[in-house]
Amino acid sequence: MIETLNSIKDWIKRYQNVFFPFLAFFIPFVVRAIPELIMGSYVIGFDTMGYYVQNTLLWLHNGINWWGFLATSPLFYAFFVSIVAAGGPSVLVLKIVSPLLLGFLGLSIYQYSRRGLEWSPIKSVVPALLGTVYFVALRVSWDMLRTELGLIFLFFALTLLANRKNNSLKNYAFLSLAMLAVALSHQLVALIMFGIFGFTVAYKLFHKDFVRSIKLIVFSLPAVVFLVINYLINMNLALLPSGFLDYSVNSSSPLSTWNSFASYPSMLLSSGGFFLYCFLPLLPLAVLSFRRFGNYQLRSWLLLSLFLVLFPLAFVSPYRWVLLLMYPIAFYAAETLSRLKSIKWKHFKLTAQKIAIIYLVLSTSALSFGYIFMAPEKPFVYFDTSYVNKYVNEIPSSMLQNTISISDCQATENALQWFKNNVNSSAILLTHTAFYSWALLTLKENQVQNYAFDDPVNAANATAQEGYNQIYLIWWVNGRGWYGQPTLPSSFQAVYQSGEIAIYSYKSA
Repeated sequence: MIETLNSIKDWIKRYQNVFFPFLAFFIPFVVRAIPELIMGSYVIGFDTMGYYVQNTLLWLHNGINWWGFLATSPLFYAFFVSIVAAGGPSVLVLKIVSPLLLGFLGLSIYQYSRRGLEWSPIKSVVPALLGTVYFVALRVSWDMLRTELGLIFLFFALTLLANRKNNSLKNYAFLSLAMLAVALSHQLVALIMFGIFGFTVAYKLFHKDFVRSIKLIVFSLPAVVFLVINYLINMNLALLPSGFLDYSVNSSSPLSTWNSFASYPSMLLSSGGFFLYCFLPLLPLAVLSFRRFGNYQLRSWLLLSLFLVLFPLAFVSPYRWVLLLMYPIAFYAAETLSRLKSIKWKHFKLTAQKIAIIYLVLSTSALSFGYIFMAPEKPFVYFDTSYVNKYVNEIPSSMLQNTISISDCQATENALQWFKNNVNSSAILLTHTAFYSWALLTLKENQVQNYAFDDPVNAANATAQEGYNQIYLIWWVNGRGWYGQPTLPSSFQAVYQSGEIAIYSYKSA
């Protein structure tokens, strides 16, 4: 037995430059694939189903408005729409791409640790795994696919940026392409990148490295130009609000309460609570390295995220900046694990490092697998809104859902198929954002009207004024509805039910 273990150790040591990168990709890939397999033929993730599918189907049917397309930071959509246009089923493509993205994110984190920070292979795999399988990282992978793609290119760019030995034109060209890819992938990740980049240039100027500073500025210009163009398009199309967050709920839409706060102190209190909810299990390890681990790239990431939480931009919830803290915190926790090796204390053959490793593995496994395997109706206690999770809009109670629960997917398909087969083609089906993409997959676009997150009665009245006589709506059965609408008004009468999903007919008063 001992001889076999020694042989395995020798083999791992001999092939460590292949074995550990493989783990950094394969473990996140498998972990992320598990909920997709449990969901069967349905994809997971709110944005995944609610926006990626919807946008792609509408673009392919109606054509692409190129200005609107550029406004989305369209790199992910460029790949996704191309594959679907070539015949790939949109849901199946997303089910395959999502685990692959998390796997490549793990690999990119590993490469940054290995080449950018010059850590050992075994130390490098720690942030790669923690930054992909911890429950906050899994939440990001749940539906923030464009963010993931941006993070993959960000860590590639940081690896090139940290390379002090290679000042060749080729290295700068790759850095420029990587930065442009980040800007093309996601605006928030691009802001993080430019914050790190700006701090790096300032650091180089302070140390009188003027040549490298000028090169960095010049080769960043393509990414800067695109980000400015992207911002101007969004402002011109009024797609995003500008300035800083308004701390008053000034909209009747339920969506407004997700990003608005009664006051600045309430925003800080809520964001601070969310930070503790996300990272309290990691903080005992991470805080021990905050002072000693002086990598300026990761430190500037932390400082910039803190600033954006304190002074959040109007177009994004401050919670998003907290989620993006997952990645630098993973490195600080890994650094602490490495430093604990120098502590000579030992009890019952357990060193301080082994105890920390056991704690990290058990806490991460319990939270992550509880998040993966438990259904939304009976979530793991840490994600249950009745107990700990007061941030369900940012951390859903389970991965086994998209815009609806896994238990409602088949019933939704049944209801839409019934509508298609039994209702006159001149009738209109009103859909909340939760059901819009589902309807587009089954019905013709002109049979469906999306009222987003607004009031269904107002939507029905407006539709009636447009001349429609047969107005229907898809929703949960009364008492079971999500999104703050457990029941519907009496003007909606159920005409078909499958499981907990029903088709309602609208009768005006």
